Amino acid sequence: MSAEPEKKAPTPKRARKSKSPRLQVSHLGPIKSADVAFKDLTIIVGPQATGKSIFLQTLKLLVDRDQIHDTFKHHGLSFNDKVDAFMDGYFGRGLSSAWGAQSSMTWNGSAVALPDYAKPTKSKTRHERMFYIPAQRVMSLPGGASRNFGQFEYGDPYTLRAFSDAVHDLIQNEFGAKGELFPGPNRLNGTLRKPIQDHLFGGNRLEIDAKDFTKRVGLHVNGHKQPLGFLSWSAGQREFTPMLMGVYWLCPTTNRRKTGKTADECIEWVVIEEPEMGLHPQGIAAVLLLVLELMRRGYKVVLSTHSPVVLDMVWALQEFKKLGSTEASVRDIFELPSVPDAKKIAQSALTKDYGVYYFDRDGSVRDISNLDPGAVETAESEWGGISGFATKTNNAIADAVAAAEARPKRRRKTTKQETV
Repeated sequence: MSAEPEKKAPTPKRARKSKSPRLQVSHLGPIKSADVAFKDLTIIVGPQATGKSIFLQTLKLLVDRDQIHDTFKHHGLSFNDKVDAFMDGYFGRGLSSAWGAQSSMTWNGSAVALPDYAKPTKSKTRHERMFYIPAQRVMSLPGGASRNFGQFEYGDPYTLRAFSDAVHDLIQNEFGAKGELFPGPNRLNGTLRKPIQDHLFGGNRLEIDAKDFTKRVGLHVNGHKQPLGFLSWSAGQREFTPMLMGVYWLCPTTNRRKTGKTADECIEWVVIEEPEMGLHPQGIAAVLLLVLELMRRGYKVVLSTHSPVVLDMVWALQEFKKLGSTEASVRDIFELPSVPDAKKIAQSALTKDYGVYYFDRDGSVRDISNLDPGAVETAESEWGGISGFATKTNNAIADAVAAAEARPKRRRKTTKQETV
């Protein structure tokens, strides 16, 4: 009896990298056509009023549909499946017309219709998965006092109301009894705290001021008896502080913020609109370090921006990856010391994927992720128009220098005294 042929061991399947979440929209507000595949860090650039915010708010609705409806219901808002009422309540008053007869949308390969999201489903997934820090974040701290969801009006964007509610809970409850907000030792490590101290608060302390029976955020300046009121701060400090509260909320002792019953039910996405508002480039760099920390913790981050500093960082990180650079190169651009926490953040940044999308005035959205300064298309070579003015200025100066050198030199007339 012949021996049975030896069976070969099954070939192990290659670990497949999960596909990037992908959102395609057509004729949504000012957007005629967009196709965005989200990376570990995705940057959205483009002029004002090109649809960046409505695109990102739509992404939030697709990710957190039922949690959003639960929040509205918790605060006594019921839209009775009326599409226009929900759209104005979620996106903001007057935006219900953003979805029209020509509109279409595909989310991760499946066609969806935005009006269907005016009502919840019976899904068991009710926890929040995306934390959204809006461009209007300063409105969450009018006069330094936080506002909860119900203190806003119908027609104020949901993303602002929900963010403000999270900040309110932190200030009134989690941090209210501690007094000091920054630099607290238990939230951010020294690598992250020092740039914030140096470039945003100038060594001063951010604290809870509970006088007048209201908990407000105050800035305690060295040598001053009383903390400075909110409106006495710099514009950048007022813009940054609510964002810092959001980052605090996202950075518990575990890697990600738990929002459900189990450890797996947590925040997965973070959206930050225009993190650079009011900030000096060194302050923007400090904020970008916070972004890298969020990525290190496993969050998928999406930023909208008008700052060349943000794209400078993305371009540098992509070049470092191509060149096989070490984490030391990342630390160099942020001027970080060679300490374990800094090395972890820098090393993590080299393992991530980056995408950049340009929202054009004509309604198109283009992938300019390569950020090639030599690209033929100006949308990419000028990084979505962000560096365009500097390029034009340099070219104009170069032309002026060339013209000056081409002109014949005039002989200087001598005076009578010089002749003598």
